[in-house]
Amino acid sequence: MNIIEFIMNLDWKKIVESVLSALLASGIIGGFGYLITKKITRDFRIAKEMKSYGFKGVVAKKKHSTREIKKLCKNTKRLDLLFISGIGFFTENKTVLENAMDNGMKIRFLCSQTYTSFLSDLEEFENKEELRKPDTSISTEIEDVTEKYSKYIKNGQMEIRYYSTQYRLPFMLVYKKNKNVKTTKAFLRVTLPPYNWKTNFVLIGERKTTKKDGFFKTNNDEIDFISMMEKHFDCVWEVADREMDRKQEIKNTNFEVKS
Repeated sequence: MNIIEFIMNLDWKKIVESVLSALLASGIIGGFGYLITKKITRDFRIAKEMKSYGFKGVVAKKKHSTREIKKLCKNTKRLDLLFISGIGFFTENKTVLENAMDNGMKIRFLCSQTYTSFLSDLEEFENKEELRKPDTSISTEIEDVTEKYSKYIKNGQMEIRYYSTQYRLPFMLVYKKNKNVKTTKAFLRVTLPPYNWKTNFVLIGERKTTKKDGFFKTNNDEIDFISMMEKHFDCVWEVADREMDRKQEIKNTNFEVKS
């Protein structure tokens, strides 16, 4: 049999079908591979961009354990906290925080002014969702924190100021020092009332600086997650009340008596 006869006797229909099947399979696999590669590339680009902004990661439903707070307070120069009342944090970690302040750590705490419309609205949200125990108030929680830490407030190791405008996301800034390197750790809780802050996720950031970098100098020229938090805290700190509004408390008490 010569070459021409061999070619003529081939089952071209099956050959074509096989080639088309192979091309189709290759196309599907290639397309699938392209989509995967594109997704990985996109995710890598997003991750790289987020890292450049100072983000280290995201943790869902995260609550700091006492052990984690103890680790965060080790070699810590200052702890900046912004909560609504902070009752859970300051009650659960009282021993750790007191030990840290005894060893030189300072706390700046921003919380809500007491007996405001903001707090009464928030309490109403929580009551409707059955997230708050009856006959409890956020203002009382703030007063309890102030009382629990009165010793450290008096000696200057802890300072509390009270904001009274708009809802603010809870966050924590930790300033640590280890030899010639200073580390700023940031934890921003993305939570919206009436959801409980324990059941939401946390954006985590970290920045390491040296004396050459200016240590904790805020970066005002570039978009930076931690710098943005620092700027926000410092601005609120400057305009916040230095004392609880006791007159507001008396006003509310009188209102309740009259009604």
